[in-house]
Amino acid sequence: MSHSTVRAAGAPGHDGDAPPAGVMDASYAADRRSKPHLEFRYKSRALNAANAYRRFGPGAASPRVLDLGAAEGVTMAETHRLLGASESIGIEYAQDLIDAAGALPPGCRLLRGDVTLAHDAVEPGTFDLVTALAILEHLREPAALMAQAARALRPGGIVVASCPAGTWDAISGALRLHKDEHHEDQIGRDSFAALANAAGLAPVLYCRFMFAPVGFLPYLRVPVSPRFADAVDRVLRPLVVFNPFFVNQLFVARKP
Repeated sequence: MSHSTVRAAGAPGHDGDAPPAGVMDASYAADRRSKPHLEFRYKSRALNAANAYRRFGPGAASPRVLDLGAAEGVTMAETHRLLGASESIGIEYAQDLIDAAGALPPGCRLLRGDVTLAHDAVEPGTFDLVTALAILEHLREPAALMAQAARALRPGGIVVASCPAGTWDAISGALRLHKDEHHEDQIGRDSFAALANAAGLAPVLYCRFMFAPVGFLPYLRVPVSPRFADAVDRVLRPLVVFNPFFVNQLFVARKP
């Protein structure tokens, strides 16, 4: 199924407008197709989002999913597949990323828009799951995204967000393990809880994921299954001594 593009409330204005700092371009989509560590990262985020939905979501067997900051849609498509979702909508600012998406699974579509504004295609109170994976740290106003997530969710629905752990983000940048991606701020347990509460959502989970020694293997082109990495996380996460060695953070909040 090919993706579609609309201009609506929440959509960027003119094609010639300079994108905000932190917005990716088509090279990001090309890298995720060719670099094993980037594929591992997005599949790990999708798996964690799907697991969180199964644990904390409202129980819909074929949920409706909204992905805010969807890029070219591969993380959305993976989450859609893992959950057997009935419909998944991704909102993305960059038109060239949408153009780079190619075919998406049945039931998935990408729409152009600003994740901090209401979008005409997003009917309030109709989504079981909203994902905001690796995007909050890029926004000047993450509270505005959380407000849109709350608006989209039906009662009992959840938002799942991820952000890099600040120390590991700095190390990764210093070692040139990722591109110089603009980050407005570091998001942690307390700041996410404040964002969720301000949007009328109740935080239900904070945890770390992606154990560094395992997460580094794909950089060496050593194949690693996201499910194997998740199994390692589950074993080591309860042991406090290993906490500093997880490179990502997962946040979950529910709409009352």
